[in-house]
Amino acid sequence: MIGKTARRLVKSVLPRRLLDQLFLIEAGAQAFRDVRGRHPRECSICGYQGLFWAKGRQPMVFDGECPRCRSKGRHRQHELLINRHPDWVDGRAILHFAPEPCFDQRYQARSRVTGGNYVRAAYEPKKGETQVDMQAIPFPDGMFDTIICHNVLEHVTDDRKGLSELKRVLRPDGRVLISVPMVEAWERTYEDPAIATEAGRDLHFNQNDHLRLYGLDFRDRLTEAGFDHIRYVASEPEVSRYGLERGETIFIATVAS
Repeated sequence: MIGKTARRLVKSVLPRRLLDQLFLIEAGAQAFRDVRGRHPRECSICGYQGLFWAKGRQPMVFDGECPRCRSKGRHRQHELLINRHPDWVDGRAILHFAPEPCFDQRYQARSRVTGGNYVRAAYEPKKGETQVDMQAIPFPDGMFDTIICHNVLEHVTDDRKGLSELKRVLRPDGRVLISVPMVEAWERTYEDPAIATEAGRDLHFNQNDHLRLYGLDFRDRLTEAGFDHIRYVASEPEVSRYGLERGETIFIATVAS
């Protein structure tokens, strides 16, 4: 009780500007501690066990990034899903958009061992990747069993055309594993072509190269492209164990019957 009284007394005599600075220092110190990890987690990809780093800016997600393989929550969620369905990748023809480093070499090796075909696709390809514009995919109809596309569509100018192209190159019994930044409380996707500067996109869409934030109508866009879908939603106890983001959704899209 004495401590609280003394604290109130100090606050009452110090200038407001100095109080603000002290608050910022205290908040900054707490944030620095949190950025290095709050609770021990486990990585479903590389097996690391320990504190995860924070990731992102708007909003920052604590315990979000594995310090060993740099995977984020959606990547570890994807791995858990594939562990339940290894037949989706083993011996399959896979098209992987913007292949994440935490998966890349592992999927290449897995494809070689199981006799599959693993195509790494990127709009601006690095070594070993194939240049692919999702709005005009340079592959024949029905070529792939599994397409992996995590947090890519928000960068595509005509995302409806991109979804149509994904369906075109997917085999009738295949699936697209897809995630997007989504605000579940929004009925409609927020996008505005007039917001064309990096600063504007960073403010409105959380990242300077994003073109939209999706709402619940993303499901309608899947349907319009000719997909049926089910959802794999991050929930407990996997969220706490593997550092997933609560409610993050991976859509498993299949050709509509």
